[in-house]
Amino acid sequence: MLEMECSCVQKKHTAPVKTVEVGEHAVEKIGEILSEYKSIFLVADENTYQAAGKRTEALLKEKGILSHTFLLEAGALPTDKNVGRVLIEAGWDEDIYDINHFSNNPDFILAVGSGSVNDICRMVSYRLGIEYGILGTAPSMDGFASVVAPLIVGNKKIVYTCSIARHIIIDLNIAAAAPKELLMAGVGDMIGKYIAILDWELSRMMTGEYYCEKVADMVIQATKTCIESSEKLFERDIYTIKNTVDGLILSGLGIAYTGSSRPASGTEHMIGQTWEVMDLEEGKTPNLHGIEVGEATFVAMVMYERLYRETQDETVKALIKKYLPLFYEVETLQKTLRLPFTVTDRKRYVEGVLRGRAFRERYTLLEYLHRFGKLEDYAEQSYDEVMKKYCLNK
Repeated sequence: MLEMECSCVQKKHTAPVKTVEVGEHAVEKIGEILSEYKSIFLVADENTYQAAGKRTEALLKEKGILSHTFLLEAGALPTDKNVGRVLIEAGWDEDIYDINHFSNNPDFILAVGSGSVNDICRMVSYRLGIEYGILGTAPSMDGFASVVAPLIVGNKKIVYTCSIARHIIIDLNIAAAAPKELLMAGVGDMIGKYIAILDWELSRMMTGEYYCEKVADMVIQATKTCIESSEKLFERDIYTIKNTVDGLILSGLGIAYTGSSRPASGTEHMIGQTWEVMDLEEGKTPNLHGIEVGEATFVAMVMYERLYRETQDETVKALIKKYLPLFYEVETLQKTLRLPFTVTDRKRYVEGVLRGRAFRERYTLLEYLHRFGKLEDYAEQSYDEVMKKYCLNK
């Protein structure tokens, strides 16, 4: 179990994570890391199986601790249907039918992949009461150490409380070889942490919500380190990949430590996930989560900057001012990486911002503007500046 002493009201933060293994050739340690288990259910999709699952399967068989493997189709989404499929396949049946014998459940679920595969396995782990872990194949999202899973249920994206991974294993060579769009998604998810922490502080100021300065500082520093090294992202530099992975893991641990997704999710996630839901409502496959979060980060930055210029509340002004240098870091990064925009239509953009406020019950910049009757104007007026300043793929 991970532990961290703190001066906040919790005094000590804990997370039931047994192993965090990030390094080159980390996959080769899989048998040793998971040696306490006797029957491991391996879940991957067709792509992640080729990237890491096939080798992992062989190593677990060699160790004699593999129960069986189940493959989802390539690019499978974290839908209720896919959660159900994995749940059904979790127990393997005897060759000879015996009405007096139940199917044998595994004692551990290993998610090979990132994002969808991880969220699916997290939910199945939670429902079955079986520990799970992840062998990440791409630095594309912050859910490695998260305790929540955003699942697609009935064309809606709903965030569920789930299990936390007991073992987190990231092979940097495998992660570095991930498709370019997944690398950008990871950075997009990371830059959003500046907004998430600012929103958290704003909520503490306006509502008295619990806030942990140590966890917040930890996430901010991890984000800064990720941004500072990201100029070599497309060179697939191992140091850059490691900084991105470390940041994504740390922000997830912040969720576990505080019991809230506050350290990792704010305005940027609420808008980005609303755009994802809008795609689902239209029968489209949503864009990568981290890409949408990255786009929405720029939206939140522009709206916060305008609020800084206009507000008469000196306390709010001082809070935003503290984060402006961090915004400049993101602005500089965008000139280099040119994170893509998928939402460039004004109507869709504005709708996502307005609907994003109600994506979940959370006090953020969106709620602040709404209560002062300014949200619609800020949403509409921010569009031109965001498109001109940050949308570099038009």
